[in-house]
Amino acid sequence: MNPAAQVGLQTVHRVALPLVSLLLLALILELVRRRLLRERYALLWLVTAGTGLLIGFFPGIIVRLSQIFHFQYLTVLFVLSFLFLIGLVLSFSVVISRLSERNRELAQEVALLANALERLENKTER
Repeated sequence: MNPAAQVGLQTVHRVALPLVSLLLLALILELVRRRLLRERYALLWLVTAGTGLLIGFFPGIIVRLSQIFHFQYLTVLFVLSFLFLIGLVLSFSVVISRLSERNRELAQEVALLANALERLENKTER
């Protein structure tokens, strides 16, 4: 039996998934080129587009993964989607943590500079 038929991917799905993945790939590259998206953040999206292309061209991957883990096909897709979202949230959490720490440091530096400026102004007034 054809693996694509086992997965239930009809011709329209086998054509649409690679096309959508190619569009995502083009969008990511354009955003990086315009400097709207940094390279390190684009990596996760590039992996997503690559995975979509891989599954679109080789739907038997879903069949094989479901046989290995003894899951239904939909469960395999759900788990892959869930792992992607967990990776995305973890990536953003790291970025937010760094920005929060940097924001605290900058606020402290501004307070110290404001204090130093105030002392200098007080000295010049005397």
